[in-house]
Amino acid sequence: MMSEPEDLLELLPPPQGANRIEVYNFHEWLRNQLKMKETEIPALLEKARNQEAILPTYDAIMIDEGQDFEADWLKLLSCCLNPDTQSLLLVEDRAQSIFKRKTSLSQDIGLDFRGRSKVLSINYRNTAQIVQFAWDFYQEHSLLRSKVREASVDGIEIIPPQSTKRKGPEPLIKKFRHIREEMNFVAKSITFLHREKNIPFQDMAIVYRVKNSHHTSYIDEIKDSLAQHELPFTWITESPEAKRNFKRDEATVKISTIDSAKGLDFRAVFIVNVENMPFPLEEVEEREVSLLYIAMTRALEWLFLTYSGESKFTQYLDNVLKQRARQAASRQQFG
Repeated sequence: MMSEPEDLLELLPPPQGANRIEVYNFHEWLRNQLKMKETEIPALLEKARNQEAILPTYDAIMIDEGQDFEADWLKLLSCCLNPDTQSLLLVEDRAQSIFKRKTSLSQDIGLDFRGRSKVLSINYRNTAQIVQFAWDFYQEHSLLRSKVREASVDGIEIIPPQSTKRKGPEPLIKKFRHIREEMNFVAKSITFLHREKNIPFQDMAIVYRVKNSHHTSYIDEIKDSLAQHELPFTWITESPEAKRNFKRDEATVKISTIDSAKGLDFRAVFIVNVENMPFPLEEVEEREVSLLYIAMTRALEWLFLTYSGESKFTQYLDNVLKQRARQAASRQQFG
């Protein structure tokens, strides 16, 4: 079953003849298995505490993208664990989660992970260039940079990622005069990667922070440019139905919000309209830092960041371009 990008669950119920593995996103599991909405979870937890609710039981539960799970979601899933196995695997990205979670997991769900947790510091997804680029940005902007250490002691620190030996091109940063010029470049780059680098359309994605502003429809500009260049595309986040039903392997370029791209990865990722970050209506800038970090790390090989306006984040990218220009001039002079 195709799951949505966020909050992936794998549930292994007790054997009934043959073992079965069920894969859902959390809200899909609520709808299909418990026939309920998220707002009803607190009442169900109260009934479970009073032993007034009958819940499904699973021998093992694996939670991916665990940083997106609310405490009540974790409590509910822990109530569904077989008490004889207590087998719960929670996978989360510390750089995405640490500023959200105010309490420990033992406080959240009553399970003690001490001695049973492991921090994976080696990045297996991205190239060395993408890992370093994203990490440099995160360290520059995150309020949590003081928590960065070389090793984890109590499970709170964010761990600097160690890259694999896989190399690739440096992330490309490009500034434009206006949105149409920006999208024309993106469409031409997709065509180039498809024809010259043999990257299938389904292995490329365009991600954005907001689809509209008071003066521009960014999503219309994206779609119009792709259509003009005769490039097939799927707008994943056009509607809840589109989000539920999109096919990852369909031969189309995927268009998505950054939030909905979590849990997905592509050989080439285009982060467009970067000037919309940090988004003015988002009160917690740390979330914006995390979102752009997430967007960068969706790219396996090729990462493009484009913009046609100014913001705190584009000023950082401008400075990266200036630094690269100075390094290139120095190499030319002394090389």
